[in-house]
Amino acid sequence: MTIDECGNPLDVGREQRLFTPRQRIGLAIRDGGCRWQGCDRPASYCEAHHIDEWKKDQGHTDIDRGILLCRFHHMNLHNREWKITRRAKDDFILHAASGEKWAMRTRTVLSYAFADIDPPPKRFRPTG
Repeated sequence: MTIDECGNPLDVGREQRLFTPRQRIGLAIRDGGCRWQGCDRPASYCEAHHIDEWKKDQGHTDIDRGILLCRFHHMNLHNREWKITRRAKDDFILHAASGEKWAMRTRTVLSYAFADIDPPPKRFRPTG
């Protein structure tokens, strides 16, 4: 996989509307799951959201313009008319209809995977 200086995989632009499987892997690596504050859904439960709408904003299917959200939060975002923005490679910002804003920080994948406990012991010993 070819990546840029920020670790983002190459982009598709407007050649296709949906994120490719490789882009979704890149989003999973970068986001670690749903980016909504306090959500613990892993990437396998998430949908890739375009922060720039495909039709209305002429959005591109680029990693830096996409974010992973679980189905529940993705539908909340659209149904409550909230918006996510991002300036260049800065944090994603969630804008509520009331005008409030929150930074959507990435999750540390390994600390999430083991929830601050020791990793499981190895099950097999190498044979000599």
